[in-house]
Amino acid sequence: MSSCAQCGALHGSQQEYCVECGRPLRTPTRLETLRRRYADNAVLPLLGVLLLAALGALVAIAVSRGDNGTTTIVATNIPDRTTVIKPPVFGTTTVATTVPPVVTSAQPPRPSALTEWTLADGYTLVLATIPLANGRASAVQIAKRALAQGLPDVGIIDTRRFSGLAPGYFAVFSGVYQSNADAAANIDQAQQAGFVAPYARRVTR
Repeated sequence: MSSCAQCGALHGSQQEYCVECGRPLRTPTRLETLRRRYADNAVLPLLGVLLLAALGALVAIAVSRGDNGTTTIVATNIPDRTTVIKPPVFGTTTVATTVPPVVTSAQPPRPSALTEWTLADGYTLVLATIPLANGRASAVQIAKRALAQGLPDVGIIDTRRFSGLAPGYFAVFSGVYQSNADAAANIDQAQQAGFVAPYARRVTR
C-alpha cells in the first residue's frame, strides 16, 4: 500500500495514478515516457516500414548489377530516326502496299468511217460479196462489223466500176496493198475476225 503525497489517499502498489486527485503515484521511467508519447502515433511505424523497404530495394539492385551500384550506364549509338508502327484500327491489319501506276492505252481509237478506193491499180483483201439486189445497206453492215473487229482500211466497192471483180456485187474489202502477197498476208487476221473465205484480189479501173 502507498498513500498519495498530495491528498493522502491510500492506493495499491501497482496503481499509477491517485483516484482522488489524479496525481501520479510514482515517477515513470524514461522508456515508459517514450512509449506513452508515441503510443497513439501510427506515422512512425509506417515510416520505419517504408525505410526498410527502400533499403531492401537498393540492396537488391546493387546485387543484381554485380558492381555494388557503382557502374554508370551510358546510352550510345542512338538512331537518328525511330520508326513507330501504329497499331491497326478496329482489328484490321496494316499492310504496306505499292500502288501501281495507271497506264493508259496508247492505241488510237478504231476508225468508224469506211475507206474509199482511190487507186487506179492495187490489191486488196475481199471479205465478202453481196449481190446488188440485196442493197448497199447489207454491205455496210458487214463492213461495220469488220471495222469493229479491228481490220484496217475497210470499204465497199461497186464491182461494176472496176475490172478484176465479177460485176453485179458490192465487195467489202480490207486494206489497200501494192502486191497480191501483201494482201494475202492478212488472210489469217480476217479469218480470226470471223470472215470465213477472204481472198486477195487485184483491183483496177
